[in-house]
Amino acid sequence: MKTKIGLLLLCAALSLGMASGAKAPVPPTVHYEVKLHSAAFGNSGVRKMWIKGNNMRWEGKTQRLPMCVIKNAHGTFLVHPWNKIAAKYPEGSLRGNPKAVFPGPTGSIKVFLKTVKAEKSGTEIIGMQKCTIYDFMDSITKRTCRIWIGNKSGKPMQLLMKGKRAKADTITATYTKYEVGGKVSDSLFELPKGYAVRPMPSKRLTSEAKTNKQKKISS
Repeated sequence: MKTKIGLLLLCAALSLGMASGAKAPVPPTVHYEVKLHSAAFGNSGVRKMWIKGNNMRWEGKTQRLPMCVIKNAHGTFLVHPWNKIAAKYPEGSLRGNPKAVFPGPTGSIKVFLKTVKAEKSGTEIIGMQKCTIYDFMDSITKRTCRIWIGNKSGKPMQLLMKGKRAKADTITATYTKYEVGGKVSDSLFELPKGYAVRPMPSKRLTSEAKTNKQKKISS
């Protein structure tokens, strides 16, 4: 009887040891870069995205101002390099959703095409590679989109976001990099040292400030 109890205790100890030694699951990672071209304004700069689990970093550089949105365990922030301020978006803001800032894939291409209910619309050569073209409606912006997927690489080559009259311009994004499962440093999702964290001004407060300013000018 004592032998059986001893064996049970030994098995339990071994099980606990194996469980404690098990590695935590590695969070999924995605990194891509795109060059944007506006139908109305031409070159619109480069955008870069890093995703690691629930964390996100979306940065870009235009001719006027660099921009960066960071999402981490503490919230989603718009980092302003000139004033060294990290403006925190309200909880639940769509700015923390990678698909809200750019409607392209953020992982498996097959899963993406299935999720957006993409439909094949033809083939075309992009960047010396034959691509299959898919059309879909972005569920967040409600914009009609078209994406070119390389037949050989299986990666996105180009994404077209059709504009809406008097509301949004037509944008073409050319992918220069698309990596799934690569190494992404945790430091990318940290706010820069020395930056002051401030709540993002609400649209209501912003509109009121503009109204008051206009009243002062008119008076």
